[in-house]
Amino acid sequence: MSAGILKVKLPDVTVKFLTELTDIILTDDPDLEGLSYDDRLAGRIIKGKQRMIPLTEETKKSKAMSSFLTFSHNLCLEYINGYLHYNPKAKAMWGDTPGVEIYEFWANKQLDGDYNPLHNHCQPFSALSAIIYLKVPDQITKNSSDTKIDDGMIKFLWNDRGNPSMFEFPGMLTLTPQVGDYYIFPAWLNHEVPPFFGEGERRSLSWNAKVWA
Repeated sequence: MSAGILKVKLPDVTVKFLTELTDIILTDDPDLEGLSYDDRLAGRIIKGKQRMIPLTEETKKSKAMSSFLTFSHNLCLEYINGYLHYNPKAKAMWGDTPGVEIYEFWANKQLDGDYNPLHNHCQPFSALSAIIYLKVPDQITKNSSDTKIDDGMIKFLWNDRGNPSMFEFPGMLTLTPQVGDYYIFPAWLNHEVPPFFGEGERRSLSWNAKVWA
């Protein structure tokens, strides 16, 4: 059973643009400390950084950013249409053309020992969320063949214990991040990232989107 996760692979040119954008956002510049998202996010980031990417009208004027947001908007619609096909009764709530807006966007830089505890993105407006991978340390991908090692991987958990009286199994999906992977999932979906150890940087982008009828 799946919790409804949409995965696409970003082209190299988009990965390059987003990496260069986050190079700026995550630089060691005191003037950028005002963009810190540490007080808003669940991540336990000691060595790395979590910073907001402002979605201002000026930012959106960039052709590359505009193209990325349009692409992401269309992915959200694809996700919603897939769900409406799966559950036709939901059309009564959402209609045929629901509105979508990505309203917050942030960058995550994780280094040795940094991690994300179990959490979700449920907020008053959040309906969909995303994770995009821009950098992945070699040791994370090398460990992917060992089912006993989940360092630095993304773990989606939609039922932590199951229901023994109903013979219901826990629902969990562990995925190995790869550069260019783009995941969209419901904001309520719990997920966590165990720490990795050693050299390298695990860099990702995330956003939240609201949906309305």
